[in-house]
Amino acid sequence: MASEQSTDQQLQRMRRQFLQHDLKGDAKIGHSQLGDCLRLQGLNPSGASIRQHIRQLCERHIERISFDEFLSICQSIQESEAVAEAEQFISGLSYFDELNTGYIPAIRLRHILANCGERLTKKELDELLENRVNDQGLVNYVELVHAIIKS
Repeated sequence: MASEQSTDQQLQRMRRQFLQHDLKGDAKIGHSQLGDCLRLQGLNPSGASIRQHIRQLCERHIERISFDEFLSICQSIQESEAVAEAEQFISGLSYFDELNTGYIPAIRLRHILANCGERLTKKELDELLENRVNDQGLVNYVELVHAIIKS
């Protein structure tokens, strides 16, 4: 129930911010407002990504963007940002995968996560790695990253 209310409030906030970019009073925005409107939602699309979405809109003969269309674009960008973020983490962890197997020692991963960047506590590490360490003491870091990004 609380998450539904939160989602409704978030959608209302997004709609208000979207409508601030409506310069014609038709509850739609022009292509030129798309990037600013997306960034106002906390997204960080590249110029190329924005141009790609505008190109797709033009191919479908959509001159002005409705809120529903905007939500679809937001979702697409969120998904691509999540993929890019996952790829960055996987790439970083791959440096510790000396044999290029997709696994790194759990003890090494614990050390990294406890001492680098935003440090995790022992309890947080235990929860994160629960049921993820195999019999050889290794963690599949690709699966781990994808699980973290999904949650």
